[in-house]
Amino acid sequence: MRYIIVLLALVPLMFMGIFFLYGSGIAWFDELVVWGENAFSSSLPVVKNKLYFLSSVAGWSALWLLIFAFWVQPLRTYIRFDLVEFKKLLGGFSVGYALLHLLLFIAAHDFSLSIVGKLFISHLFLTVGFGALLVLSITPHVKAWYKILYIGVVLVIIHLLLGYRTLDTHHIIAISLLSLGLALRLIKR
Repeated sequence: MRYIIVLLALVPLMFMGIFFLYGSGIAWFDELVVWGENAFSSSLPVVKNKLYFLSSVAGWSALWLLIFAFWVQPLRTYIRFDLVEFKKLLGGFSVGYALLHLLLFIAAHDFSLSIVGKLFISHLFLTVGFGALLVLSITPHVKAWYKILYIGVVLVIIHLLLGYRTLDTHHIIAISLLSLGLALRLIKR
């Protein structure tokens, strides 16, 4: 089961690698991607800024892995579906994708720390997202701080709510699942 979870958690990273390399001048790779697009009747999205798009993919991957990791305990408590041994694995992948999300966001702005710093000061959702990353990456290593993870999840929800002008269906589903998971963990059974 561990190998299946690792493989599934690496699927977004494989997609990001394919998306990043496509059109970079590697002829055999471009031909392989075109063959795959024709074989599966799909195509890679066309975007203005590749790095910003990859940052978005990494962010969504981090979010869904966090949702899966956060739902392990309620699933065990309420329906006896036990995946507790994979909770840290899922959480680690989630933090890794969140860090990649941050690094690709900085790369999309040409690694200019002055520009990124101004963005962090002027846009609250960036500061909240960075706070969530810090909380979610540090607290699992200190057993006494483990309940602070709930604050990190609330910061992720705030990051999502402030980061988009309009909420799509997948935003609402993700926020609802995180909120419900938080409520189920806080309710004593």
